[in-house]
Amino acid sequence: MLANSNRKLRVLLICGVVPFLIAARNTVTPLPQTMIAAETGPQVGQTVTVRKDDVVLRAKIYETEVVTVDEPISVSVAKFSDEIGQGDRLTPVLSPAKIEYLTGASGRFYCGRNQRTRSGFAEAMIGDWFSKYEVEVRFCFVDSNDDGKLDKYFLSGAKDPADQGARDIVPVPYTTKYLQPDEREGTVELKVLKFKPKTNQILFRLSVFRKDVPEYFTYILTVDGDTPKNTYPDFKTNPKKVPYPVYFPNILGAEIVVMRVDSVKEEAEIRILRHFQSQLFKPIEVKVQYIYIYV
Repeated sequence: MLANSNRKLRVLLICGVVPFLIAARNTVTPLPQTMIAAETGPQVGQTVTVRKDDVVLRAKIYETEVVTVDEPISVSVAKFSDEIGQGDRLTPVLSPAKIEYLTGASGRFYCGRNQRTRSGFAEAMIGDWFSKYEVEVRFCFVDSNDDGKLDKYFLSGAKDPADQGARDIVPVPYTTKYLQPDEREGTVELKVLKFKPKTNQILFRLSVFRKDVPEYFTYILTVDGDTPKNTYPDFKTNPKKVPYPVYFPNILGAEIVVMRVDSVKEEAEIRILRHFQSQLFKPIEVKVQYIYIYV
């Protein structure tokens, strides 16, 4: 299964994953991780009885692409610099067309560590207003001809055109591995959350765990064809409007049917029609930032 997913992944990366990009200045977006259905739990077509806290579906999380440099790199732009050691990891990133225009570089992009440009207090007060740089910058490297060597770099997060352009470096080889285990042992789970006796409802919740610790998110971003899809965490039946059996046709590619619910006994019969789809995914947390203006 991993071998088939690996082949599909290579095609996906070659074709591009534009819907995951977020419009920005010369800012890049980390390559999403990959979820692959785990061979555990109910089998397709099997009707099972589930109770509160039972896991209905599970997927494991993998690093889509892991890149390490084979030789050290030293770079600098304006007041920023970085040292990338041999064997250090770079983050594969997606780059909108605007990045190519601003930097004059195209190809495969990989970035180093984030560097803060101002204090947390200054960020809370003014964000990145009135600054030549965003709150965080990072050095990004380019394999411009897909030969396994990094030959250019630029400063992601720079707003001044003088600091945005890509610069040449002596080509540095790097190593790429696909679909590597997530170091934080990530999983995606669909679990029975609770029952409501008054309405005979069952509630399911979609969760992401890192080393068994839940990761908060507002929704999970995936791509259906060329269209971004937002999947929110909660799913529930409403037998007053839709009597059982009730179908959930697309939960991250999975399909389940709730055959019967006994909310007094806190149990239900469900059938799995399709497991989670193997796909790139990204949990998104929507945050509100307040900008204080004093007059």
